[in-house]
Amino acid sequence: MSVSSEGKLDFSMVVPVYNERENLRPLAERMHSSCEELFPGSWELVLIDDASMDGSAEVMDELAGELEEVQAFHFRKNAGQSAALEAGFSKARGRLIGIMDADLQTHPEDLALLLKVMEREGVDAAIGIRAERKDTLWKKFSSKFANGVRNRLTHEDIVDTGCPLKIFSREAILSVCLFNGAHRFLPTLLKMKGFTVAQVPVQHTARQWGQSKYGTLDRAFRGLHDALGVRWLQKRALHWEIDE
Repeated sequence: MSVSSEGKLDFSMVVPVYNERENLRPLAERMHSSCEELFPGSWELVLIDDASMDGSAEVMDELAGELEEVQAFHFRKNAGQSAALEAGFSKARGRLIGIMDADLQTHPEDLALLLKVMEREGVDAAIGIRAERKDTLWKKFSSKFANGVRNRLTHEDIVDTGCPLKIFSREAILSVCLFNGAHRFLPTLLKMKGFTVAQVPVQHTARQWGQSKYGTLDRAFRGLHDALGVRWLQKRALHWEIDE
């Protein structure tokens, strides 16, 4: 594994894990195939176990022992997705940092698309839009409705803020102050800091193993509460420039 003189790799993929035992080995294999082509010898897969109870922790440790690119960390108790992302960002060594879910409904192979857009448009982050979502009609409707409410409250135009596949510059994502539920608002939080964001259609497939960790009503109420909080932050944000 090649590490630069600053101790950084070219790319880190941070993946929160909660009861995803069957998905972890296919995830590591597909990440290896994709990232060795994009960042040969200079990438890592940072897995954060959110106190799984299905044996995911053991599989993570096995993968970390087999593959030098895999880093495995474990929470003492369940703390949630945003906490897992923050922990992953603190451990990541890449100049670029990506995130995705462990369920493989979005594809590591689409990293190349996001990177291409980042380079072409010169933006600080590229986020996925799940094209042709392979979910139930109710889940697609509830997600679209929640996106609409969030955008209305935060005055945003994010098509699919719930898409888990995203890439950020290191400077951009480490500048964001996370909170419980922040993973739903990362593009908005980045924009509040003055960073630029592009949206990119990506593939989406039905879940093959395991179960979704979010209920529709639970997600809707939490999302509304968090959106009101983000709107408050937007109104109270500091704006200043130094006269040189």
